[in-house]
Amino acid sequence: MPTDHPATRYPAARLHEFSVAALRSLDVPTDHAALVADCLVAASLHGVDTHGMARLPTYLRRLAQGAINARGEPRVVREFAATAVVDGDNALGPLAGHVGMREAIERARRFGVGYVAVRASNHFSYAAWYCEQAAAQGMMGLCSSGGEPTVAPWGGRQAFFTNSPLAFAAPTSTDPLVVDLATSVSSRGNILLAELLGQPIPADWALDADGQPTTDPALALKGSVLPMGGAKGYALIVALEVLNSVLADGVMAPDVKSQAAQDGLPAGVPHCFIAIHPEAMMERAAYLARIDALLERARAAPRADPAHPIRLPGERRRQIAAERAAAGIPLPAKLVDELRAAAQRYAAPAAPLL
Repeated sequence: MPTDHPATRYPAARLHEFSVAALRSLDVPTDHAALVADCLVAASLHGVDTHGMARLPTYLRRLAQGAINARGEPRVVREFAATAVVDGDNALGPLAGHVGMREAIERARRFGVGYVAVRASNHFSYAAWYCEQAAAQGMMGLCSSGGEPTVAPWGGRQAFFTNSPLAFAAPTSTDPLVVDLATSVSSRGNILLAELLGQPIPADWALDADGQPTTDPALALKGSVLPMGGAKGYALIVALEVLNSVLADGVMAPDVKSQAAQDGLPAGVPHCFIAIHPEAMMERAAYLARIDALLERARAAPRADPAHPIRLPGERRRQIAAERAAAGIPLPAKLVDELRAAAQRYAAPAAPLL
């Protein structure tokens, strides 16, 4: 759903400063706070507004309630050659996710491929951010995440699985190829944002608690989101749940807790991260020549509309990022109010920064 309606624009650096100060006020170490702020601001900068600054109030509330371990230290608890399991120590999700992808990259450097499952984490914000870390080091990255129940089993009416995000990035001789999507028709974050802004949602996004289509985001949040591609999307969701939660040996669907929970208990979010080193398969120059050729051929394919060029995944987000880096990141008035209220309630020293 569009979010670039009239709004106040803020420089990325100012939002980063605000985020760090707010997290620091809740006892998050400075380096951890900066890393989480990197992730949140990157999401907003690239136009993924549902997973950027809009998530900070929830992070602050859950830290204040003790549902997230402010000083958590994710660590490897099991490893075997190219694989590992990371215990997130109930830390902020971007911190646990960063450790997970870092470990996958290190194993790919040694073995050609690395697979890391993460357990006991939290909402990890912007999935593509982790995969781009791999691409920046000359590797392909893939990641996904479990989460609270949002999607009913096919034929069911009660949410059971989450709409696992799936992201992928691959290096090229220029900008990386970046894919980032939710496995539902729309992300739950879009529904949350629609509720915040008082806007209806399309009728094909979600079902209410009785299993009926709804345009009311509040009713949708009490029901379930619809998988993309019908039964095929649902099948992908089940496969990703196995990769995210079964191998992490942590909490599985439908027992991952909601980010909206007020009980102060850990959410137990699982993730998975994969890194692939192209140079394990061929010389770097050959790999770059091949992926560049593939993408150029795709761009040169016959157009359905000559007036509209063929886009590749990630290009639109880079365009948005360039525009927002120059003009500022737009935040709707209701989100600004929510951020200020969260800061005043949980992180008073940060409030004057926004």
